[in-house]
Amino acid sequence: MFFLILSMIFTFTTSTDFVNKLTEPVFAPSKTPVKVTRTHFDADGNELFKEYIYKEDNKIRIDHKLGEKTETVFVYNGKTGYRDGIEIPHIQSAEMVLYGCTCGYLETIDNITNESNELVAEGRQGNRLYIAYDTDLPIKYQFRSKTVEFTDYRNVDGFGKMPFLIKISGKKGLAETIKITDIESPVVLPINFFSVPKLSKKMIKTLN
Repeated sequence: MFFLILSMIFTFTTSTDFVNKLTEPVFAPSKTPVKVTRTHFDADGNELFKEYIYKEDNKIRIDHKLGEKTETVFVYNGKTGYRDGIEIPHIQSAEMVLYGCTCGYLETIDNITNESNELVAEGRQGNRLYIAYDTDLPIKYQFRSKTVEFTDYRNVDGFGKMPFLIKISGKKGLAETIKITDIESPVVLPINFFSVPKLSKKMIKTLN
C-alpha cells in the first residue's frame, strides 16, 4: 500500500507542477511589507556579503551589501523580474528570491523519477534535484562536483517556505554557507522603492 501511494504521487507529479507549487507563494501578495536578511559566509565562517530581500504586496527587490557598498541587483515589479536591469525569465526570478542566484536549480530540471524515499528531478546535463516526499521541497542539488543542500525550511509571510540554511560544496568540501539571519515585518519603504534600476555603463558595454 505504501509503495502504491508513492507511485500515485509520482504519477501526478511533473517538473512543471513541482516548480509552480514551489514558486507560486514567492509571487503572491504579502500581507505586510517585509525585509529578509540573508548572509553569505565562506568555508571558514567569515562573512562575504549580505542580501536584503524586500517585498511589498507582489513587488520584490534584492540589495547586496558588501562592506560599505549597497547595490540593487534584482527587482520584480509585480509582473517581470530584472537582474542588474536586464529582464530575466519568471523561474529565474524565483531562484533569485529563494536561493540568491540564477543557478539553474529549478530552471534546468526536466524528468522526475521515483528513487528510494525521494523524488529526483533530472536535467539534460546530468544535474539532479532531490525533493522530499513529505514536503515537496528541494533538499539537495547535484551537478558534477557541486552539491547544494537546502535545510531548515520555515514559512516566511510573502515568500512561502524558504530554506534558512543552504550549504554549497565542491571538490574541496564546503565552499559557502548561506543563512537567513533576520526578518523584519512590517517595514516602511519609500515611494518608487521597486523601480527597475537603469543599466550601468559597464553592463551596456557588455551587451553591445
